[in-house]
Amino acid sequence: MVGDGRSAGSPGTPWGPPWRGERPGPTGPWSWSHDGSGSGPSDGPTDPAELTGPFDHRRPRLFLAIVTALVAVLGTLGAAHGQPDAEPLDALALALVLVSPVVLATIPRRHVLAAALSLAATGAYLLLGYPWGPVFVPTVAVLAGVMLAGPAAHGRVVAWSGVVVLAGITVAAATLRGGPPAVALLGGLAWTTVALLAAGGVRGRVARMTAVRAARREHELNAVTAERLRIARELHDVLAHSLSAINVQAGVGLHLLDRDLEQARAALAAIRATSSESLDEVRTVLGIVRAEGGEVPRSPAWDLGALPRLVGQVPGVVVGLTVEDAAHDAAPRLAGIVYRVVQESLTNVQRHAAGATRATVEVRVVGTGEASSPRSARPRTLVVTVSDDGAAPADRPADPSWAGGLDDRLVTEGYGLRGMRERVTDAGGTLTAGPGPRGGFLVEARLPWEARGAVGPDEDPTTDRTPADQEDP
Repeated sequence: MVGDGRSAGSPGTPWGPPWRGERPGPTGPWSWSHDGSGSGPSDGPTDPAELTGPFDHRRPRLFLAIVTALVAVLGTLGAAHGQPDAEPLDALALALVLVSPVVLATIPRRHVLAAALSLAATGAYLLLGYPWGPVFVPTVAVLAGVMLAGPAAHGRVVAWSGVVVLAGITVAAATLRGGPPAVALLGGLAWTTVALLAAGGVRGRVARMTAVRAARREHELNAVTAERLRIARELHDVLAHSLSAINVQAGVGLHLLDRDLEQARAALAAIRATSSESLDEVRTVLGIVRAEGGEVPRSPAWDLGALPRLVGQVPGVVVGLTVEDAAHDAAPRLAGIVYRVVQESLTNVQRHAAGATRATVEVRVVGTGEASSPRSARPRTLVVTVSDDGAAPADRPADPSWAGGLDDRLVTEGYGLRGMRERVTDAGGTLTAGPGPRGGFLVEARLPWEARGAVGPDEDPTTDRTPADQEDP
């Protein structure tokens, strides 16, 4: 609630986003890393959906390894009876058959190593003359597992390269020792291709689901942060203005307590009235926060008719108010923004405008929105200007050339100016602030015109708020 363009310093961001900082890297037995731990620097993209595969737990891999081992061993034992010319199955043959299931259960996250061990064992089995059979099933499962694990792009390259190598090994073995007919070889190749395409489809679907969940969580985090900032902004606007007025009035009361009891009594009455109004506003804000269900406003409703009472609550400063008749036709959303800009600007006058005795508030509509030619058209804009006659700070002298521009070297934003800028920017407008041409401070907000009751193309008619306002009013 403290600090604006003339304060000694600027407070830090009130609340940082909950996800600020580095996100934890992908981990798990199927995640890819240089050291195999799943937490080291990885190749390829950094999107978690691209870095980790659907088989991120040991149980499904172990289940698949057991199934493929049984299929390979039992199927090969059965197929060996019809191949009398093949080498008899021995311990070495069974060990070579079981290499791929073991690889599938343990190290598929190491793409190249897993594919190399599986292909080498299968190639050795075939070239040593052992019987043909479903020995390819575990190897194909390893290649599919490689595609389903770790970085997607890296896994695809290794898996399809493994298919080419497996086809070469099979053709070489069939040529050297004789084997199944070409039709069977082509069928096996087609089956392998279908298996890898299916694995790729599963990987893509899981990646899309992961991306959707991540986007939903990001949206929820953004919504929570926007809501927290909205509540902070509302409470700041209410409390900063009322507490500043109470502080000034209390000082006046203490000063006059022994001199003029009537004036002191008037100051105490003003404190009571101001505190009562501020409590009502706080209750309104909390009521909006606690409301459940139904159509509820996301911020207190104000209109320009409340400005005279607002400017009359600035003790020690005479505030001149000018509101064009056309401005009263502004949409409630714009009127609320204007009210808050005026409220915060007058609060800053009380707190930071040294020696200020007068302030001026102007609300007007510029542009007609109509013209004889498109080049001469001037869109209607609601402009609110708040200035004071206080002395310019020594480190930020008056700027005679000020013409609605903002020199960031002259202004350090605190919560107040930051909140005003967020409100105005959310409505598609601009806010400028800085030392005035004759001293003091000048704040000017320009808002695209919206008439009362009008519904823009991007506005929700049930809430009279645009999507941007629903994110961060």
